[in-house]
Amino acid sequence: MGVAVAYSEYRVGVVTNPKLGVGRWLLLTSGERSKMAACILSTHQAKGLVNNSAMDVRSVLYETSAELSKINDGDKLVQVFMNIKKYMDVDEDSAPLKEKAEFKRVHYTPFLRLLVSNMGPRWVDLLTPERLELWDSFFLEGPPDQAFLVLLDSVERTKPSICLDRCVHVLERFLQRGALADLIWEICQQQLEPTPTPVLHDVILGRICSLPDHLANSLQKRNKPLFYPKNYYPRVAGAILRVLRMISDSLREGKGCSISFVSQVMGKVCMQGHQIELLSVLVPHLLTLLKSDCIYQRLSWRLVESVPERWMDALITGILQVARGPADVSKLLGDLVLKNKKVEYLFTQKMLFLQYCVQKEKLQSILGYLSLEKSRRPLMVKVLRELLEVWSSASVVKHSPHAQLLHLSRSILICLSLMNDDEIQSCKEEITFALVNGTHVYLDNSVLNTRRLGMLVSEALSKYLNPEPLHFEYEEDEEIKELKSLLSPPCICPSNVEESVKIPGESSPSNVSPPRNDDVKPEEGSRSASRSDSELDSDDDLVPYDMSEDTELKKSSAPAYIRDCMEVLLSDDLEKVEVTMRALAPLIRANTAATKEVSVELVKMLLHIDQPGIEHFEELRHEALVAATVVDPILASKYLTGEFYSLNYSLRQRMDILDVLASAAKDLSKLVAPAKSVKPKPQPANKSGTPNTAATADWKKIVEERIAMKTRRFGKGQSAPEPVSVPNSFHVVAGHFFFPLIQNFDRPVVTFDLLGEDRLVLGKLVHTLACLMHLSTNATVASQMGKALLEFVWVLRFHLDPYVRQGLLFCVSTILLSVPWERLMTDMGEEVIETQRWLADVTERDVDDDCRRIALNGLVLMEKLKKNLHGGNKK
Repeated sequence: MGVAVAYSEYRVGVVTNPKLGVGRWLLLTSGERSKMAACILSTHQAKGLVNNSAMDVRSVLYETSAELSKINDGDKLVQVFMNIKKYMDVDEDSAPLKEKAEFKRVHYTPFLRLLVSNMGPRWVDLLTPERLELWDSFFLEGPPDQAFLVLLDSVERTKPSICLDRCVHVLERFLQRGALADLIWEICQQQLEPTPTPVLHDVILGRICSLPDHLANSLQKRNKPLFYPKNYYPRVAGAILRVLRMISDSLREGKGCSISFVSQVMGKVCMQGHQIELLSVLVPHLLTLLKSDCIYQRLSWRLVESVPERWMDALITGILQVARGPADVSKLLGDLVLKNKKVEYLFTQKMLFLQYCVQKEKLQSILGYLSLEKSRRPLMVKVLRELLEVWSSASVVKHSPHAQLLHLSRSILICLSLMNDDEIQSCKEEITFALVNGTHVYLDNSVLNTRRLGMLVSEALSKYLNPEPLHFEYEEDEEIKELKSLLSPPCICPSNVEESVKIPGESSPSNVSPPRNDDVKPEEGSRSASRSDSELDSDDDLVPYDMSEDTELKKSSAPAYIRDCMEVLLSDDLEKVEVTMRALAPLIRANTAATKEVSVELVKMLLHIDQPGIEHFEELRHEALVAATVVDPILASKYLTGEFYSLNYSLRQRMDILDVLASAAKDLSKLVAPAKSVKPKPQPANKSGTPNTAATADWKKIVEERIAMKTRRFGKGQSAPEPVSVPNSFHVVAGHFFFPLIQNFDRPVVTFDLLGEDRLVLGKLVHTLACLMHLSTNATVASQMGKALLEFVWVLRFHLDPYVRQGLLFCVSTILLSVPWERLMTDMGEEVIETQRWLADVTERDVDDDCRRIALNGLVLMEKLKKNLHGGNKK
């Protein structure tokens, strides 16, 4: 059950029973929700509590849902869409306002899910691009919160198909048209309702902030650039700015509005590590708005204040990274450091004492923010006292890394540059203590860089106590010069730089003028006009096209996904089925992961489908079945071998199963070495500067042939490189193909009797088993297969049909070739001797010439194997 469906059903429950809580509603199962909603609606209808408009909308949607699955005409489908579209149009004449409100409140989400479930190859062929625009409009013009949830749920649940592509396309358009701002604004207004739904709002918040992660998991390599974090989160920033404008307009009109959801979006995005992508767009535009209107100043402070404390750290860090100076931080935060203990801890403790990798500019922004307002300056004095205490501690100097001591020194120097005389006098005691104790600790340190830091800070502190400050001799490097530059008061107010950056998603497309025809030079026109008619009409030198392999163009295009192909195969359109069948086998081999998910269903469908009106249908079906079996050999072979002995199959289908198993085994056992990449040699260029590859190849070939004809060789070495050995893929799954086929041959079925009148299928089965045995040479399971096959041969050796006997004799030869002779004589010695006598008897007495010939070959093969074994033992 998706979030969108739960949302819709909950709204039905709230409409019919306002006392029903969202917590209790979400704990129910989908069936319990539907039953409860139906029961409440029927009860209220009987009491007259449900108006007629709700029942009218419900009846129209019920008829529409029953009709959509049966429509095969595009015009009829558009007509049905337009009947529903009247509940979404702005026009007052389209439908009564009560029915529109009822549709959007209760029935909108189920209808969208109905559209998604029916989207497939059938609808794509019925709907032209203009009609698909109508399908998209249901998602783009309705309540954005419900449409957003339905689209995301559909993308996450749908496997690769046309439906998934369409949902991704609509979601892309949803973001491009700025509907994300409408979605956030809708939630802000819902939070003012008497019965808000915080659980569902949290779900929507998570989907908005984590949309790139959700889509990356679902789409993987087919993901769109718009859904990348670097492109998506700037659009979120643009949506937040647009919502702030809506809130500003609402406040001017005297209406109430909630900003907490906007703060949650901003805080959670920063918590997930995307501060730069979001705030680099949001902060400059927000600072521009602050200059023009005092309402935005209040909105900015309230926006940051409403961020939950668990996300405040990430937000403040992001603002400090993006802001151009302390003035920007002060405009955005106001006196938040005095109101929020979490922010006070961040500014006065964590960023100054626990984090020592903070950049110089960020430190100046932190301490400059504390110094800009009179109410915040006591915090800066408190920070300086604590910094001096830590800086002069002998334990800190001994156990802290140089980077942390440098961080403390920077913080102290920036504080000294920002403080006035009265504040310095209030800290005189702490400065004196740090100067006396700290200087001694630093000078006694054995690390040169640490001593220089102590000397520099001591000089700076002594300037505020004595008219004659301390002076040390030390070498000035880049680090010392940077620290000395911090003693001059920093520029608190940044330069007035107007950012001319457009909000993402609101830029207008550029107008590109088409090329003009009058740009052609007059010389070229005169040359073309001066050509004679004979030159234009002459086609003697034209080479005719080779059209021997041309095929007729089809109106229908081949589906790009396996699931769409399965849907097309069930339709009655022969042209679609033909196009799909021609593209199915390559598509299966190219999409192994998608095929494995539906391999058994696909094989079942192909085994039962029959379209005699399609040219070469049997060959196309065989190729697709083989491809599916090769991609997923275990599950596909398990299904095919099980169905071979099942009821209600024709002899043709059973023989098709055997053909597919044999062909798939051959395909799996192919030893294909990976091709080595050979760098092409540079070709000489012709006069025009381009390499003349054809001419070079021709004369080289002629020269090599002449040399080969006139060269006498007394010995030839290796003419070609040795093939690279690769594992045989069939050996791993040979048992899954072989043993289920050989187990139930003697069990008669109502419609199938191998040992009776269906001897043609028996002969095909015997030859298939022999083929599988031959392909299992050198496999670990080969000896077990050989023993089982030899017992099978021994049972049927006196069969009356010569075709069956030929297959049995062929099985004996494959056993001799596939199983080592030592294993045969060890595990099946008596059976092999009896088989040799049987072969001799067939050679003398069988009435079929082919049987006698095959039996004789088997006897010769046995003698060779014996001689090879004895010869090896003698050596």
